[in-house]
Amino acid sequence: MKSPAQVAADAAPPSTSELTVQIEEGSISDPLLIPGVVALGNTADLTPAGSGVVTGLPVAVGTQFNAGTVIAEVNDRPVIYLQGEIPLLRDLRPGDKGEDVRRLQEALQPWLSGKPDGKWGAGTTRALQALYKATGYAAPAESAALQSELVFGAAGTATVLSVKSPLGGAVESPLIRATTSNPTVAAEVTDATAQALQSGQRVSVTGSAIGGSQEGTIVAVGGLQTGDDGISRATVVVQPDTALPPAAIDGKVEITVLTGAETEVGLIVPLSAIRSNTTGGTYVLLKEGKNTHRVSVTVDDTGSGQARVTAPDGELTAGDLVVLGAQ
Repeated sequence: MKSPAQVAADAAPPSTSELTVQIEEGSISDPLLIPGVVALGNTADLTPAGSGVVTGLPVAVGTQFNAGTVIAEVNDRPVIYLQGEIPLLRDLRPGDKGEDVRRLQEALQPWLSGKPDGKWGAGTTRALQALYKATGYAAPAESAALQSELVFGAAGTATVLSVKSPLGGAVESPLIRATTSNPTVAAEVTDATAQALQSGQRVSVTGSAIGGSQEGTIVAVGGLQTGDDGISRATVVVQPDTALPPAAIDGKVEITVLTGAETEVGLIVPLSAIRSNTTGGTYVLLKEGKNTHRVSVTVDDTGSGQARVTAPDGELTAGDLVVLGAQ
C-alpha cells in the first residue's frame, strides 16, 4: 500500500532535463582487455656462404620479393632467393643424389618438368639453367647449385626487414633479414588469464600503430614460463585478418577478447539507470508519456557499465524507456 505522498511522487511529471534510454534484450559479456605489441612474423636470415664484396643491392628495406628473385650481388654474381626450409648443405652438381638434391628440386619446381626424385638428371640441369636465365645471369660452371649463390626461406614471398652489408662492403651475416609471414600481435598473460583463452578465438585489436581497429584470431596460447616475480605467464599470438604493414612492428595495441562464457539473456539497462530505495531495494524509473513511475527490479548481473535485470509481472519489456537521471 503506497502513501498518498508516494503515489503523487510516482506520478509526478519528469524534469525537462531527464535523460532516457531504451531497455534492450541481451546479455552481459565482460571483454578481456590485454595490452599487446605488433611483433615480427617468421623471419629468415639470408646470407650466402663464403666471403666477398657486395657489388649489388637490388632490394631495399620494405621490398617484397618472390622465389627466384636476385636479392643481392656478391663479387658480381647473383644471390638468388628460393623457397625451402633447409639451405644447401653442400654445392650440388649434375649426377648427385640424395635428400638435399630432392629439396633443391622442390625449390626449383617452378622451372622443373617432372617430380622431385632426389637424382640430378637433365631435367634438374634445365631447371637450374632456366632459373639463372630468368634472373639475367649465366648459370655457374657445370650448372652447379652453389651455396654462395642460392639462399632459402620458408615462404615463397618475403619482405626485407634489414640489409646489414653496404654496397661495396664485405658480406656480413645476416646480409639480408626478411620476414616470411605477416606481422602478428603478441601479448603476455598470466596463467589464470591464459585458461580463458584458446586458439581460434576471435578478438579485436586496436591501436594507433595499426591505424585504428582490426579483427583477428588467436592462433597460439602457450610457452608458459615463470618470471623472477614468481608469476607464471603465457604468450598469446593473434593473427589479424588483414596484413599489418612492417612499419607497425613494435607498435603498442590493445587486444579485446570476449571470454566466451555462457551468458543469460535478459533485459539490459545502463548501471546509471539503477536506483536504490531506503530499504535496500533497487528500482528503475520507467517513463510513459510525460510521466514516470518506479518499477522494482532485481539486478541479476553487471558488467561493462550495464546491468541485467528482472521485474515482477512483466512490468518491463525491451523497448521501454528508463530514466538515467537529471543533468
